[in-house]
Amino acid sequence: MINTKSAYFAFILLVASSLFWSGNFFTGKIASLSSLSPFKLSFLRWSMAFLLLMPFTYKRIIDDIDKYKKNFSYILITSVLGVTIFNSFTYLSLQTSMVINSSIMTSITPLLIIFFSWLIFKTPTYPRQFLGIILSLIGVIFIISKANFINLIDLNFTKGDLWMLSAVFSWGLYSVLLKKIDNTLSQLATLEVMIFFGLIFIFPFYIIETFDNSYFPKDSNEFLMISYVAIFASITSFFAWNKGVSILGANKASLFLHLIPVFSSIWAIFFLGENFSFFHLLGTAFIIFGIILSNLNNKSI
Repeated sequence: MINTKSAYFAFILLVASSLFWSGNFFTGKIASLSSLSPFKLSFLRWSMAFLLLMPFTYKRIIDDIDKYKKNFSYILITSVLGVTIFNSFTYLSLQTSMVINSSIMTSITPLLIIFFSWLIFKTPTYPRQFLGIILSLIGVIFIISKANFINLIDLNFTKGDLWMLSAVFSWGLYSVLLKKIDNTLSQLATLEVMIFFGLIFIFPFYIIETFDNSYFPKDSNEFLMISYVAIFASITSFFAWNKGVSILGANKASLFLHLIPVFSSIWAIFFLGENFSFFHLLGTAFIIFGIILSNLNNKSI
């Protein structure tokens, strides 16, 4: 049973993580308009976060090294899913997609969490929840096809939307697998370990992508973008999310992810001049209806 104080604390953490993650979409789009490439931004972001966390976590990691060894397989998998794939694919998506598109697609994550919880841990799932998943996926199809089904027939999609869809699947699986990691381990120290393994898998792509360019920030603007995503979209958001999930559970915490497209759309409309189109409204309506349907109290059905 979660006490009221812990629940409020979790709410604050999860709202904060959604706010800072929305800034990650905005920053990723700004980076795509400059010379700051996706894997360069991802690698330098996590490298800075790793160095900032090191003084506060290395002793705890050493003390709990045996626990980390026992949890190695799940830590490695979640590192690849949450650090390497999700963020790098998000930045790749923003090369060609609107911030509004990419951020709205994160809204299907709660449904994916329900699906993966059922698939992996046999968490009780009801027919209406699967119907909700289907409706939300229809919403995503509206967004990536721009509500023009000829685009589906001709496979005429924006590449960025497909990158983002892959990123969202990765994040859903990451969130579910977090529960397999020993919850007595320090949240911050575990994040540091995840960053370490995530960086190993990002590094080859960073080297290849940046081969003909600068491996370091070219100017103060690039440094500021990297600093924001390192401090707020990496350390602060991941710690807040992981802690919130540990209190409320993945299914309940996932609902807060719907704040990401709300915040992101505000940044995109006011600062990037993006337009909220009819297909965004249609897709969002299907996604929201699917989520509501999936989270209705079973006794009321």
